[in-house]
Amino acid sequence: MRYAQINSGRRLHLVCEPGEDYRGEIIRRGYVSAPLCRTSHFKGKYRMTINVPLANACRNCIRVWRASK
Repeated sequence: MRYAQINSGRRLHLVCEPGEDYRGEIIRRGYVSAPLCRTSHFKGKYRMTINVPLANACRNCIRVWRASK
């Protein structure tokens, strides 16, 4: 799991890294998945990805991730 930001000033969303299973598909090398919360703001690319949460992660993504365990 990684955190990705869609636009500057927005929350960080949880995304799957290459090699991880995302809704029945394996993510290809060089790509990351769409946000787990399926936000409508996602247009296909991210501003940045990061390994560490910066205290403003999307709570809906966290809820979806915990439910999938």
